[in-house]
Amino acid sequence: MLDYKLYYWDLPFRGNFIQLFLEEVGAKYERHDATELYPERSLKIKNPGMAPPYLYECKSKTYFAQMPAILMHLGREYDYLPKRAETHTLALKTILDSNDVLMEITNFNGMAMWEKSDWEEFRYSRLPDWMKVFERTGLEHGLKGDKGFMLGATLTVADIATTALFGTMIHSFPQLKEDLQENAPQIANLCHRIEARPAIKRFLGAQREELGNGYCGGQIEKSLRKMIE
Repeated sequence: MLDYKLYYWDLPFRGNFIQLFLEEVGAKYERHDATELYPERSLKIKNPGMAPPYLYECKSKTYFAQMPAILMHLGREYDYLPKRAETHTLALKTILDSNDVLMEITNFNGMAMWEKSDWEEFRYSRLPDWMKVFERTGLEHGLKGDKGFMLGATLTVADIATTALFGTMIHSFPQLKEDLQENAPQIANLCHRIEARPAIKRFLGAQREELGNGYCGGQIEKSLRKMIE
């Protein structure tokens, strides 16, 4: 029996946050193109959302929108949320921080295309600070070398989100690999470990063979590649 239907474009970007989680927990899901709901039907579904991703949960016949909300729902359903109040809150913060980074790297979801001076300020100032935020969080909770995770000794939704953010980013833009290694070496190692988990490794292998280094698509990705390459 099918557990979920995920509505998103054939791109990693925000969709991979959800797909990596579903792959890790072994959920049965189908990916549907976002155009099946967006934009014509997006305001007519139960619990409407402004834009993809949307997740349809078959057992409850309910739609969920907004990537952070979807991940928190899945984390609760599959017991991938930390137990302590502080780290539970930090799991949400990590997902929200990831969403903010996605917004910023696309220049506020493509409100304007990147200009060289603005991109350099982001890449060499703002992005390193974001990387250091994730690194500091991991270090404070025992992440070091091949041991530990973002929020302690147990894999949580925060690790999936961090990997979907930075693992996807440096695969799509290998030029940023050294940036991550310099500013957040433990996070770089964490992404490598999570991407090597069997179900996630299989999924990413197939996805990357199909999509190459695709990221977010359209004019936004073209603008990014012009800056980086």
